[in-house]
Amino acid sequence: MSWNYRVMEFEDEIEGKYFEIKEVYYNRDGSLMGYCDASVSGGSFSDIISTLDMMKTDAHKAILKPSDFEGEQDDESTEMDDM
Repeated sequence: MSWNYRVMEFEDEIEGKYFEIKEVYYNRDGSLMGYCDASVSGGSFSDIISTLDMMKTDAHKAILKPSDFEGEQDDESTEMDDM
């Protein structure tokens, strides 16, 4: 399994279209597996800057939607809250 940060596009009746940075997880074959909320934390200030730099680099990749995940319905069933 691997992961990176990705910008994801969501939509709801109240906010309309909005975007969030998520941690996205991949299966061994590179297919999308799931996602969860991203956080910025670390053991040092340098760790935080490194995480922000990685988020900025990864933000230039294609924007994902929940429907891009296999088996994903209109809900967030592939959201990996327990990670």
